[in-house]
Amino acid sequence: MNALSIFAGLDSSDRIRFVGDVPRGAECGCRCVACGAPLVARRGDVRTWHFAHEASQERPDCYAGAVNLLRRLAIERMRDLGLPPLPAFRAVVTVPPPLPPLHEVIEWQPGHGEIEQWEARFPQNAPVALLRLSSRTAVRVFVEIDGASTSLHLPNAEDEGVLLFTIPLPSSSEELKDIDVAAHHIDTTSSSRWIRLPDAAAKIDEARRRVEEKARKVHDETQALRRIGNRPLLPEPAVPPLASLPSASSSSELDHSPWVSWRKPRSAFLCYGLQDGSAWILFTHRDGRHVMAPWPLDEGWDESMPARIGAPDLELGVYMLEDQLKTMIYLGEMRPRVQSASTWSDLLGIAWLHRQ
Repeated sequence: MNALSIFAGLDSSDRIRFVGDVPRGAECGCRCVACGAPLVARRGDVRTWHFAHEASQERPDCYAGAVNLLRRLAIERMRDLGLPPLPAFRAVVTVPPPLPPLHEVIEWQPGHGEIEQWEARFPQNAPVALLRLSSRTAVRVFVEIDGASTSLHLPNAEDEGVLLFTIPLPSSSEELKDIDVAAHHIDTTSSSRWIRLPDAAAKIDEARRRVEEKARKVHDETQALRRIGNRPLLPEPAVPPLASLPSASSSSELDHSPWVSWRKPRSAFLCYGLQDGSAWILFTHRDGRHVMAPWPLDEGWDESMPARIGAPDLELGVYMLEDQLKTMIYLGEMRPRVQSASTWSDLLGIAWLHRQ
C-alpha cells in the first residue's frame, strides 16, 4: 500500500477531486487536505497519475490526508445510496480453562435497519451514523480504510451495537485515478462486520450454558479416566476375572477433545505456549490436512494470524495450515514453550497450558 501516491485533494469548493478529474499541472486548482499547500496534477505517460506539492514539500500526513478523503467519499456514498444489506452476526462461544476448550458458533440475523442520523463531521475513530434496527436497538456505524483500529474506540453504552465497514486500499493508484473508478473500488471491495450486537446477547448466553455444560461433562469424564489410569496395580489374582477396569494404556486412547469427530486417530498434539499466556495446538485432520487450534478459543482468534499461515475455519475453530513447517518456524520466532502430547489426557496434563 505504501506504493500509492497522493491520489486525491480538495478544490476551492472543498469537493473531493481525484487526479483524473482535473486539468493537468497547476491548473488543477486543488490543495492538500492535510497541509493546505497547492497541488500539481501529474498526468504523464510514464508514471502513474498522482498529485504532487508545488514545492515538493510532501509530508507523511499528506498521503494520510488523501486516504481520509477516500474514507469521506465512502461515507458520502453510503449516505446518498444507503447502506448495503446488514451482515449476519457471528460469534464463537467458548469456555475458559481449566475446562476443555469446547466451542459453538452462533449466527444471528439482525433484520432491517434505517439510518436515524448522519454525523455532520467524520473524524477518525468516531461513529459516522446512528442506525436503528427494527428491534429498536441503536447501532453506531464506523467506517475505516485498510484495517485501521476503529474498533478500539467503541461507545461506552453496552446497549448499543457497533457495525464496522472496511474499505481496503488498492495496490495501485490506477484504481483511484478518478472518482468513477474510486467509487467502483468502494462499491466492490467494502465489507462489513459486527463488533457488538446486543440483540444476540441472549442467544450467546444460551450457547455459553450449553458449551459449559458439555465441557464440564467432558472434564469430569476425563478426570475419572485419569484416576482409573493412576490406580496402583493390585496383586494378580489366581484366576483372572472375566472383566477388568480399563488400564492406563487403554484409557489413554480415548479422545474427549473438542476435535474428536474429525481429528485423525492417534495423531499427536504439538503445543506452542506464547508469552501472553495463549497457546496454539497443531495436529492432523482426518483427511490428512494440518490444522492449528487456539487455546483457549477466545473471540477474535480468527484474525490473529497472517494470511500466509492459512485460512481460519470458523465451524471447526482452527486454522487450515498452508505449510506446517513454515507455521512452526513462525511460532518459533515468538520464543514459545513447546511440548508434545500423544493423547488428549497428556495434553490436559501440561501445566502451563492452563492460563488463569
